[in-house]
Amino acid sequence: MNDIIRIQTQVATGRLTLPVTIFVCLLLWFFTFNGWDKFASMGIIALIGYVMIETNTAFNLIRTRTTLPVCIYGWIATSLFFLHPFSWENLVPLTFVLSVYQLFHSYESPSPTNPIYHAFLFIGLGSLALPQFMTFACLWWISMIPFRAISIKSFLASLIGLITPYWFLFAYAFYFDEMNLFLTPLQKMIHFYPINYSLLSTGEIISWTIITLLLLISSIHYGHIAYKDKTRTRIYHSFLVYTGIWTTLLCVLQPEHLGVWMSIQLICMAFLCGHLFTLTRNRFSGILFIVTFVVFILLMSLNLWMQFFNS
Repeated sequence: MNDIIRIQTQVATGRLTLPVTIFVCLLLWFFTFNGWDKFASMGIIALIGYVMIETNTAFNLIRTRTTLPVCIYGWIATSLFFLHPFSWENLVPLTFVLSVYQLFHSYESPSPTNPIYHAFLFIGLGSLALPQFMTFACLWWISMIPFRAISIKSFLASLIGLITPYWFLFAYAFYFDEMNLFLTPLQKMIHFYPINYSLLSTGEIISWTIITLLLLISSIHYGHIAYKDKTRTRIYHSFLVYTGIWTTLLCVLQPEHLGVWMSIQLICMAFLCGHLFTLTRNRFSGILFIVTFVVFILLMSLNLWMQFFNS
């Protein structure tokens, strides 16, 4: 068991973890490359990883140096080949992580209006690609209370941030007489398709189940060891837990957008699992680390097999 914990520590805090993960991800992209549009998806995943590193560093989410959260995200996101074909919805997870970065900046800020405006601006931008993403604004407003960033000015800033992208979209649509371009996102915002799980492939269902189980385990575990962190860090991680729960619910209610919601769910899970494996070193974490690593290998192998089998 001591050897397992030693390996867990080396992977969680070692300098080679990120370079090795990048190498594996590039190999996966190389072997499954079948269209130049996938470069855009690869770039989005890389940008999300970079913002995750900056978020962890700026807000000290894990109280020791580690790149494990971004490695977990990068490995899984690259292994889920059904997420690779580019669409504008692929930008939603990027706007999500950028919005979270800005929202975290508002914590006990003497002037939270600027980060709040930008946090909601990114939600507005993401909702242009996926109008249902606007529902995250409600969660952000609730989170402003424990972040101690709630005030009349900050609330007005959030509203202005949300509608700013739509101001520009309206101006463009009005000038070029294409008002449907403006009205379509608004109509989709209140339109919900019937729940139809037959749209999902076996790989998508298995991948979502694994991510959901890891999110559940890491969230429950953090609830037991949260007292070891500072109040600020506890609030940040509680936010990630609640966001993960909300995104899981969206996966259940809107399977037609499973790829987007799963990507956001994966970001939350990566931060929470990274915290677990980096700071908890006991029999439970050691066994879970080995099981998780094996599951990641099997998930990657399954998606590789399905990729080549379907082709």
